[in-house]
Amino acid sequence: MKQVTIIYRNCNNPNAINFIKNNLEEVFGEYIAFSNCYLCDVKPEEKLKADAFLALGEDIFQRVKESGYVDDFSKIIKMNRSPDRIALNKISEIPLNTNVLIVNDSYESSLDTTYSFYEAGIGHINMIPYDSALEHTGIYDKIEIAITPAEAHLVPVQIKEIIDIGYRKVSFDTMFKLMKMLDLDIGIINRNLFRHIHSVVESNTAFHANYVYGYLKSEMLSHMASSSKIGMILVDQFFQIVYANDKAIQIFQEDDKNKIQIEKYIDPAILSSDDAQNMPINILDSNYYYDRFAITLMDEIAGYYITLQDEADVALSNNTLRQKGFFAKHQFRDIIHTSADMDKAIDIARQIALTNHTVLIRGESGTGKELMAQSIHNASYRNKFPFVAVNCAALPDNLLESELFGYEAGAFTGAHTKGKVGLFEQANHGTIFLDEIGDISPKLQSRLLRTIQEHQIMRVGSDRMIEIDVRFITATNRNLEQAVREGTFRSDLFFRLNVLPVVIPPLRKRKDDILVLLQYFLGGDFKNITAQELTLLSKYDWPGNIRELENVATYYKTLLSLPEYITEQRFTDAAFTTEVDIQETVLKLIYSNTALSHGIGRSNLLQQLEQKGISISDGKLRNILDQMQTAGLIEIGKGRYGTRITEKGKFHLNTPPTTNL
Repeated sequence: MKQVTIIYRNCNNPNAINFIKNNLEEVFGEYIAFSNCYLCDVKPEEKLKADAFLALGEDIFQRVKESGYVDDFSKIIKMNRSPDRIALNKISEIPLNTNVLIVNDSYESSLDTTYSFYEAGIGHINMIPYDSALEHTGIYDKIEIAITPAEAHLVPVQIKEIIDIGYRKVSFDTMFKLMKMLDLDIGIINRNLFRHIHSVVESNTAFHANYVYGYLKSEMLSHMASSSKIGMILVDQFFQIVYANDKAIQIFQEDDKNKIQIEKYIDPAILSSDDAQNMPINILDSNYYYDRFAITLMDEIAGYYITLQDEADVALSNNTLRQKGFFAKHQFRDIIHTSADMDKAIDIARQIALTNHTVLIRGESGTGKELMAQSIHNASYRNKFPFVAVNCAALPDNLLESELFGYEAGAFTGAHTKGKVGLFEQANHGTIFLDEIGDISPKLQSRLLRTIQEHQIMRVGSDRMIEIDVRFITATNRNLEQAVREGTFRSDLFFRLNVLPVVIPPLRKRKDDILVLLQYFLGGDFKNITAQELTLLSKYDWPGNIRELENVATYYKTLLSLPEYITEQRFTDAAFTTEVDIQETVLKLIYSNTALSHGIGRSNLLQQLEQKGISISDGKLRNILDQMQTAGLIEIGKGRYGTRITEKGKFHLNTPPTTNL
């Protein structure tokens, strides 16, 4: 039980002293033991001991501070008092501009009572504080009405009407400060404070309203957090506990949040790490996954929100998601780089991750847009929920629609007899990543716009709306602004998607990253790279970006040499004059973008050719590809498979071209 001392000038008014003590006990009950102290009885060198002190009035508050009776001044609260609400009705009936004497046990108290009435908005009467030392002067003789807080025996005898408003109660702000100082923000005391608010007359009604609204919100959030199986902790910027839910208190095996010493159980390096997501830690012989999210005030960190989830619960959830393939395995720390440009992009993405807004990741093919999307998801509060990735360019329009939105039984020929849940529904509470968003049809653009706006979907063949809770992350290598100008992409959808853009620079603009990426891809074979080869790699423009660099590393690990198109670099100046040069460049681009599971699409080829200063039509490129396929140099696949180089095509690249294909 907390100990609180109420400090008075003297004990001359025992009834008022008992009233104040009873008033405080009505609110704080068995949580605080109140005792009285009288300054007239305190010895000069005496030290008062208590968890908190209440000083009755400004003069006593200052005397206690100046006397040195209390070692810690922060424990002293000036006690204010407020009239009972019932008294207001009595006073309001007094005629306008009437002179009214305010009588209390001292002039200072009478003055204090007068001020409290003015602060409460009582201004229709002329209130005159009573000073007994002036009674003999006759200045009170013409006053007929007196107001007194249970001190009727002190009212001058000539007063005809006495309005006894009873003793003033302890003010709400005093009660509130005491509750906060002693960390007694608990249900029963808040209930008593709530009752107390409605029993007194005070001027600061906005403060009362803020307290009530804040309490309601706090109770709602606390109820939700307390029922969670996840340990939730709120700390300030110095990692001092502000809030801990029941699960968190249970994890640390304490009975009070204030007893949790978080640095004792969690390594300070982990607490201060920027990549503090899904980190495995051990607390009291139990394994948990630790997540930390910064809470910012403008650009300043005000504190952190920490979650602790049982490893077994996470494993069960992750197994279900992994079976479906709906999980993100990469985090920001997996993005290999040293360049300032990538530092900036990642820093922006980290901040974006803490919000719930739609993200548009922009960058050329092969720059790692999905890696960035997975990192954003894993750094967000949705990281325990599904991450569903969809390549919008890999599926035909009607199939993509049914995959995204799902369909009802019998919605179309070949539909499953039980219907199908769409990817939007399966991503519920998590993130859906729509790659190559610039390639979707106008029909799907319209449906997607409504989905983002309303967070509702309708399955194909249904007439029922379904609410979804998903975060949208999209990506494209297309110039969407140009597509909007050309009328192939809806402007309203573009602005919905481009809320929080993240731009990943191409490798040719951050060549500082080539070395560290090559070290990562080559591993122990990096020691075999010569200085001359490193120079060649740094001069190359990398139209296929990191994907191409990874392919080159694979080539080097296999053959211990760089591809010939890297060593020769015959067509890096974009000064193309013949059809043969264009064909050779197309073949090299296909080669640099050929992987085990996919090749390159025509739209991507056109974009990379344009970057090299070659502008040709889609029809011309189609003709070139057909000729190459007829010659056996490439294989043209469908959908995401794309176009890939053949062994004959690779051999052709090692032979200088002499004629058209």
